[in-house]
Amino acid sequence: MKVAVTGAAGFIGSHLVPELLFSGNDVTAVVESGTEPKCGGVRLVVADVTTGEGLSESFPGINAVVHLAARNHVLKETEKDPLSAYRRVNVEGTRSVIRAAARSGVRWFIHFSSVKVIGEGGDAVFDENSSCRPSTPYGISKLESEEVVRNETNGTGMSSIILRLPMVYGPGNKGNLPRMIQWAERGYPFPIFHPENLRSMIYVGNVVAGIMAILQRAPQENNTYILKDREDHSTRRVYSAICDALGKIPRYLPVPSPVVRLGGLLSEDFRKITGSFRVSSAKFVRDVNFTPPFSLEEGMSRTVRWYKRSVQ
Repeated sequence: MKVAVTGAAGFIGSHLVPELLFSGNDVTAVVESGTEPKCGGVRLVVADVTTGEGLSESFPGINAVVHLAARNHVLKETEKDPLSAYRRVNVEGTRSVIRAAARSGVRWFIHFSSVKVIGEGGDAVFDENSSCRPSTPYGISKLESEEVVRNETNGTGMSSIILRLPMVYGPGNKGNLPRMIQWAERGYPFPIFHPENLRSMIYVGNVVAGIMAILQRAPQENNTYILKDREDHSTRRVYSAICDALGKIPRYLPVPSPVVRLGGLLSEDFRKITGSFRVSSAKFVRDVNFTPPFSLEEGMSRTVRWYKRSVQ
């Protein structure tokens, strides 16, 4: 199959492209200026999804587009108008990509969204039928990007699959997880203020396996799915898996949440991963006949090995 990947040099793309090549696919890597995939053997196209420049050269002869290019959650926001910045890439950029793909006769369009379209979590287990009430600029832009995909594929003959992901972890991740690994490596006790919390996450290898399963199935319908690890994970279990991979004994510091909030001991983003946000991927497992191949412990072990190499 001939597959184009936008954002091919990014976190998920850098794991997906080698697997596509290994499986015998013809891969076009669509990247922004100044970046390129770390592996060879691909056709490289430089394009700007926000302006559409270069997209007309990206998709002729392509069977499937995996659209990863996005402005993802920013830990330290510098934009005066974050929502406009997110919309420029995630909404209008998606519109440019999908229109270029439709003009080139692409059959399958896989679009990456986020469970942030649902909101910020709670006590329920959310699925694809849950009401969407995004509360962040990122979540709002991702929900709007989903509507773009549904509207733009209507009547084109192109099948679209929207994948909503929870927090993705793995080698190359630059979010909160490396900070947790650093914390564990230094032997610090990890603050726990929701001891029984459960949070849905997904190892990047399971994301790649899910994409490969979709491409092998070659769906003829449009659908929206949530994709996650086999199980949900507590902060205690995540930190324990990190410590095990480091050869450290995990230590925890129970802290009442009011004390944490008053003292500012953790950043807002750091606090969020210690709360609960559970989603169900039962629909994807059923429809695609898919079981995520990697456990939390396997994923964390690989992530810690990457982290140790990256800080040497």
